[in-house]
Amino acid sequence: MDIHVVQPGETLGSIANQYGVTQDRLITDNELPNPDNLVVGQSIVVLYTEVTHTVVAGDTLYGIANAYDVTPTQILQNNPWISEAEGLVPGQLVVIRFRKDENLGNLIINGYAYPFIDRTVLRKTLPFLTYLSIFNYGFTPEGELIPPDDEELIQIADDFEVASLMVLAPMDAKGAFSNELAHAMFVNTAGQNQLIQNILTTLGEKGYRGVDIDFEFVLPEDKDLFINFIRNMKNALEPAGYILTVALAPKTSGEQVGLLYQAHDYPTIGGIADLVLLMTYEWGYTFAHTCYR
Repeated sequence: MDIHVVQPGETLGSIANQYGVTQDRLITDNELPNPDNLVVGQSIVVLYTEVTHTVVAGDTLYGIANAYDVTPTQILQNNPWISEAEGLVPGQLVVIRFRKDENLGNLIINGYAYPFIDRTVLRKTLPFLTYLSIFNYGFTPEGELIPPDDEELIQIADDFEVASLMVLAPMDAKGAFSNELAHAMFVNTAGQNQLIQNILTTLGEKGYRGVDIDFEFVLPEDKDLFINFIRNMKNALEPAGYILTVALAPKTSGEQVGLLYQAHDYPTIGGIADLVLLMTYEWGYTFAHTCYR
């Protein structure tokens, strides 16, 4: 794979000639809506095909995968356009395998999604995911879950053999993270037990594979209570065969101050959870969260 940065005077044709690939390949791999209007500084990904298949009448995704001893997911990864196509058309070129660069090892890839996500975007993305984290389940101080409309997303993820995770977040009626609600749950043993039981029931009923805890702006003085909450959740999920992931603020040091950071103890939480996600996208916000204390 190469990444080409567009220079003044270049066209898609000149770039294709430079790398020995077709313009159609560049258009497809980069999803270029206006291939005749490249912008100086624009990055163009250049992928080199190794094995391709030309569609003939009667071909199906599963049939092509079986013929080349690959999985349907691999076909979808190499040809995202198939996910939004109504069917294969004779003459279309399907990439079976790209030329491999250095093997970087195995990856675990998570993606967050709201129930209102564009279904075309979802289907094009799922072949690249390990987990789909559906945002979000709220809760009351008494431990009752407030569910989103998640069943269709779970089903679509299942169709792509992607594991769905329930995102648990303390959101208030305005859709903001509430550390008051989080604190109320931390100190309410009965409510916490009820919440965990309700989570286990919902995981089984809906086919979730685990829980992602996304508690942001936790009060610094609640740090140990938050850790205990995570440990209690882990102790309940693990025997039932579910995984636990935790979303953590992107800290630059262990001593970093600020409401977003201080209650997120990397070593301790990382030692409890199966996986953690560092929310580096927090650095890109152009607006402030509202959080009630």
